[in-house]
Amino acid sequence: MPIRAGAILLFLAMPMAKAALARSPETPAAPLSCGGDEPYWSLKLGTDGKARFSDGDGKASTSPFALQQSRNTTLIAGVTFGLSADIRAVIGHEACSVTASDDDKPMTISVWYKDRLLSGCCQPG
Repeated sequence: MPIRAGAILLFLAMPMAKAALARSPETPAAPLSCGGDEPYWSLKLGTDGKARFSDGDGKASTSPFALQQSRNTTLIAGVTFGLSADIRAVIGHEACSVTASDDDKPMTISVWYKDRLLSGCCQPG
């Protein structure tokens, strides 16, 4: 029984389809390392359930955090942290770069802190 060209192409394409699916972004999850500039601030979400936040003005804190996936997409998650869970952020899968670095990061972040909105980038780790 001869093998058809279409069957061969389908067989060869299957590993590529699996690779493309494997690269699709998932819900942002700890550990994450985030930050931005002007002011230079940082946020690390650890696998220990702790958020380590430095606001860029010399104030740093460590507190528990809660990470919640969006109800209608796996590409966005919200996080709350701070001593009274009063700091909120949204993390999304979108290419991002900060001016102090030439490297693109895979995620963006917006942090509502006191009366400021801080923006920056995140990457796993």
